[in-house]
Order: sequence, then structure tokens, then C-alpha cells
Amino acid sequence: MRMQRSTLIYGNLLGLLLIATACQRSALPLEYVKYENDAAVPRISAEDAKKEFDAGNAVFVDSRGDAAFKEEHLPGAMVIQFGSSDDKFGSLPKGKKIIVYCS
Repeated sequence: MRMQRSTLIYGNLLGLLLIATACQRSALPLEYVKYENDAAVPRISAEDAKKEFDAGNAVFVDSRGDAAFKEEHLPGAMVIQFGSSDDKFGSLPKGKKIIVYCS
């Protein structure tokens, strides 16, 4: 059952995914990009997101609340609730892609 939930969560990554940095394979620091609206935010497939995470190039951020996160989340993900002004943003690793998911 637990494995099915992980598979389902990875599948749900297709819903809302955010890459806060451009998809590039460069040793140069990644630059901050502010998008005009949600439609302009790049999307990534669940398969590609997992590859980036497994390679150590990305971090998963669960944008749901703490209760939903505690019930289930992607292994290795951190929680920063959507709309939060939390200091957790400062704990995001520098130079990695930030992949945000919900659902």
C-alpha cells in the first residue's frame, strides 16, 4: 500500500510542478527567475523530476500544509505551505532546482 501511495504521489507531480530555475546542466550558479503568472512557470514530468532528484540536482517541496505532509509525502521532500511567509525558504539549498508539488 505504501509503495502504491508513493507511485501515486509521483504521478500527481504532473499536476502542479514548479522549477524555480531554468533546466540547464551547467556548473554556473542558477539565477532566480520571477514568472509573470502561473502559466509561465515551467513544468516537468514526474519521471524527469525523479531523475533530477535522484541525481542530487533538485529538491522536492510539498506546498500542502503540515497535516497533509505528515500523512504522506515524497521521500526526502520538505514542506513549505503555499502562501507561507515562513523562514523555511532560506533553508532551500542554493544551486539546485526547486520542484514544488501539491496533491
